[in-house]
Amino acid sequence: MNVLIIDDEAGLRSGIKKILMLHNYNVYEAENRKQTLELLAATSIHLVLLDLRLGNEDGFALLQELKSKEPLLSIIIITGYGDVESAVDCMRAGAVNYITKPIDDNLLLSILDKESSILKCQWENLSLKEELKDHTSGVFLESKNPQFEKINKIITKIKDKVVPVFILGETGTGKELFARKIHYSGSFKDKPFIGLNCAALNDNLLESELFGHEKGAFTGAVKRKLGRFELAHDGTLFLDEIGDTSLSFQTKLLRIIQEKKYERVGGTQTLDASCRIITATNRNIQRLLAEKTFREDLYFRLSVIAFTLPPLRERKEDIPGFITLFIAEANKVFNKRVTRVSKYVMKKILDYSWPGNIRQLKNAITNAVLLNDNETIETMDFPEYCTETELPKIERGLKNVVADQVKILEIDVIKRVLQQHKGNISNAAKELKITRKTLYEKIKQYNL
Repeated sequence: MNVLIIDDEAGLRSGIKKILMLHNYNVYEAENRKQTLELLAATSIHLVLLDLRLGNEDGFALLQELKSKEPLLSIIIITGYGDVESAVDCMRAGAVNYITKPIDDNLLLSILDKESSILKCQWENLSLKEELKDHTSGVFLESKNPQFEKINKIITKIKDKVVPVFILGETGTGKELFARKIHYSGSFKDKPFIGLNCAALNDNLLESELFGHEKGAFTGAVKRKLGRFELAHDGTLFLDEIGDTSLSFQTKLLRIIQEKKYERVGGTQTLDASCRIITATNRNIQRLLAEKTFREDLYFRLSVIAFTLPPLRERKEDIPGFITLFIAEANKVFNKRVTRVSKYVMKKILDYSWPGNIRQLKNAITNAVLLNDNETIETMDFPEYCTETELPKIERGLKNVVADQVKILEIDVIKRVLQQHKGNISNAAKELKITRKTLYEKIKQYNL
C-alpha cells in the first residue's frame, strides 16, 4: 500500500512515516497542494493522510479537489482542530475517516489496516468483474450451441435466488466461469464470491479452509483464521471438484447445509452458514453415486439446480470465435500482431477432438501466437492431453480399438525417448531395445 502524508509539519510527517514503514507501508510526503498533485501524477497512491490546515492553504478544499480527480482514493483527515461539524463536512466530501492530533499510533494503524483490507477487496472485485466481462463478452457464454441456450435460460432464472447449483462437465469446459456468471449477473454481484478447489487439499486442510479455525486448534494454528463459509457471508461459495472429497468430509458438509450452522475447527462459537453454494465436478457423478463414493443425500441437497456443460467437441461451431478471442489475448500479452489462422490449421483444429476442451485450445493458440512471426498462423502443435473422461469409441470392435491404443502408446514412447536422447538414434534404439533399422522404420511410419 502506498500512503501519502500531506502535512506542513515536517516533524509530524517524519514521525508517522517511521511508524508506517515499520508496518510495511510505502510512504510518500507532501507539504502543500503543488507537491501533492505532482506526486499523484507520478505515483500510484492508495491511501492519503491529509491535514486540514496546510499553512496558508485550505486542506478541505484540497480534499474536495482530490476526490473530484481520484474518486476511489481513500483519504483520512488528520487535524489538531477537530470538531463534530468539521468531521461531518469532511465525511460528506468523501473522507473515509477523521483523526485528531495528537495522533494515537495504534488507532492510526488500525484505521489504515481496515482501509487497506477494504481496498484489496474492492480491487479483487473489480478484477473479477473485469475478468468476467472479458470472458463473457461474446463467445464464452453466447454460444450457438442449443445446450448453451438452455443453460443461459436457467442462469437467468436462478441468478437472484439462494438455491444450490451443481455444475457438471469435463475439465476445461468453463465450470468456474459459469459459477462466476451466476454470481455477477444478478443481485449477488456486490457480495463476495469465494472459491475453493476441494481436490487440492486433504480433509484436515479442507475443513480449516472451509470452516476456519481458532488459535491453538492444531499445531501451527498461531492465530484465528476465518473460513470460506465466513468470508462468503451473504454471497456465493463455489466448491470446485466436490467429487474428489472424502465421505467423511461430505458428512460434515451435509450437516452444515442442513442446519445452516457450523463452528470453526477447535472452536465452540456457532456461526451462520449464510451464503449460496455452487458446486462443480469433472467426475462422472452417477458413477460416484453407484460406487457409493459420493453421498446421495448430499448430491440431492447440492443439485436443486444442475446442468452439464457440453465439451468442446460437441460445440465446434463456437471454435472460430474462441480462436479470435485467444489470438487477441495472446497478442496483447506477447505484443504480437497475429490476425488469423490459415485454412489448413483451421481444418486441423476443427477435426481435433480437444479432450482438454477450451483450456487446451487456449493453450494451443497461445503457444502458436508466441512462436509465430507472421500475421497468419500456418502451423500449430496440438499439445498432448491426458483425461480420464475421454474413452475410445468401440464401434470398430475391441481388436481395432486396442490396436489403435497400442499405436498411440507406441508413438508417445518413441517420441519421449527420442527427446530424452536429443534425437540420437543409436542411444534411443538401445534404450527401446530395438535395432536402429526398426527405429528408423517406426519414425518413417509415424512421421515423427
